[in-house]
Amino acid sequence: MDNTLIVFASNHGTVEKCARELFRQIEGKVDICNLKRRDFLPDLSGYEAIIVGGSIHSGKIQEEISSFCDENLEMLASKRLGLFINCLYSGKKAQKQLDDAFPEILNRKAVVRDYFGGEVDQLKLSFWERVVTTRMIEEGDLVVAVSKERIARFATTISTVNE
Repeated sequence: MDNTLIVFASNHGTVEKCARELFRQIEGKVDICNLKRRDFLPDLSGYEAIIVGGSIHSGKIQEEISSFCDENLEMLASKRLGLFINCLYSGKKAQKQLDDAFPEILNRKAVVRDYFGGEVDQLKLSFWERVVTTRMIEEGDLVVAVSKERIARFATTISTVNE
């Protein structure tokens, strides 16, 4: 039986929602760790698979995720790895944000990488986040929806791909 860890950071709840959906869909034993609420991490060596996820704000993934990847680069590269982001773009723009979110070695090593879309909850945004997000949505090419199909495909892949 597989042992999987999902590590994520969520600013407004969308990444957490996606991480919990992955948690429900992945086969085997699954632990979940929100870096925004944790002072320590579980021992990564005890997991066969590790999933890392975060959201994109102003073109960058959260600092907690970036630091986690940098500090655990060798360990992550030695595992069956899945990487995901939440962002409001789709297509080539979303793919570029996914490519830029994680170190190149992890992008190459990952057995599954995807973007799940995004949500906008105006009540959870600061004033400036509301201004910027509203302007971006009005300008078009944003997708304000989470893709359950992408999450399901990701969960199936990470559960079935063996190293």
